Amino acid sequence: MHVWQLPHWRIICTLSGVGRPVYCMLTRPGVLPVPSIKGENHPIQPKKIQFIHSPVCRRQGYFIFSVMALQQYSDKELRVFLCVIFPYTIIINFMALGECVYSSTSLFLSYAGLTMIYFFAGYFVFGVTGGFIQRRLPSSQDLFKRIGLMLPVFYIMNIFLILGFYAYYENLITLPCQPVRDNFLWVLGFGCFASTVITFINEGAVNWSRWKKAVTETEQLKNAYQKSRLYGLKGQINPHFLFNCFNSLSSLISENEEQAEHFLNEMTKVHRYMLRTDDEQLVLLEQEVKFARSYLHLIAVRFGSAVQFDIDVPENIMNRFLPPLSLQVILENIIYTNAASKSEPLQLRITGKMNKLVIQHSIQTKIIIDEGTLLEGLDNLITKYRLMGAEEVEVIETDTIRTITLPLFTQTFSVL
Repeated sequence: MHVWQLPHWRIICTLSGVGRPVYCMLTRPGVLPVPSIKGENHPIQPKKIQFIHSPVCRRQGYFIFSVMALQQYSDKELRVFLCVIFPYTIIINFMALGECVYSSTSLFLSYAGLTMIYFFAGYFVFGVTGGFIQRRLPSSQDLFKRIGLMLPVFYIMNIFLILGFYAYYENLITLPCQPVRDNFLWVLGFGCFASTVITFINEGAVNWSRWKKAVTETEQLKNAYQKSRLYGLKGQINPHFLFNCFNSLSSLISENEEQAEHFLNEMTKVHRYMLRTDDEQLVLLEQEVKFARSYLHLIAVRFGSAVQFDIDVPENIMNRFLPPLSLQVILENIIYTNAASKSEPLQLRITGKMNKLVIQHSIQTKIIIDEGTLLEGLDNLITKYRLMGAEEVEVIETDTIRTITLPLFTQTFSVL
């Protein structure tokens, strides 16, 4: 994470993943960072800034924008270049220009500097080309296919690079040593050999970085699941939640025993689900929807017509998966951060489309004394999706409506 402190503003930037947008936050002094913006150190090379406007962001005094980052072949690319450029320069100058460059120290240094400048520009073009190919074949399973495509392309580029090198010294540089044309094929062969070595070094660096990142993210994912379970337990034993449930139950017992029995049954389902102790990282959407119906029944009894909800999830996606307690986190966030009354009821709708679960609700913001736990739960859910390598949780907000879209998985897996 990078932080720039300005006189009246603070900019915090973080990269969400290799080759993906850099997310930045512009905050006023004294405004806490948005909890869901997390990341890792990464060299930021701004190319395009796009502001993401949100009424909530404006009200709370910060703006979020994304900075599109230039794709690099490897995060060790510059270090590799600095390691190989000096010996590469010495050898290429000797092969192309002969012993003339070693006739004096001043000539040696002059030719070394000029050659480094030329090949620095060439290396940059090679890096951009390698980054382009890597974007097309990003997977570790594509390693041999990627190298098999890169090397022929680099060999062809080396022909033009070495031809340009000869033209560079023959037409632009006025120093006494001139390239030896008879050695062109030897120089080209060495250039291709160097490209092969550098390509394998960069690929090794890329795969090493991916392995370290995978190990780190696996640990972070384990932590995210433990936090999810802890958050579910906190929600279940929350004294306010329990008090509200028992208070509603007490009122129903004296008014309508049948409804009280139904309420108790739904309350039992909710608490049983929230106290899950198994090691599942994903659960069926069908289970989450059943939980949501029971949870919203408790809410409906408590708030009456002040909360209106509709659950219409297509049957054809009920066999998809998502992290457990996802709907509890979102529903609790919606219920406790929005005002609800009979004159202005809180509208909530849960539906699905194209292997995604969509939760939409009206925005009727109320003042919250302590929203830390609510933000922590939602932030943990967003982080969990990110670490699982899934599509990002999408949140679209207008002045009156917020839509949260959760990607669904086609199969379950285990990281524990």
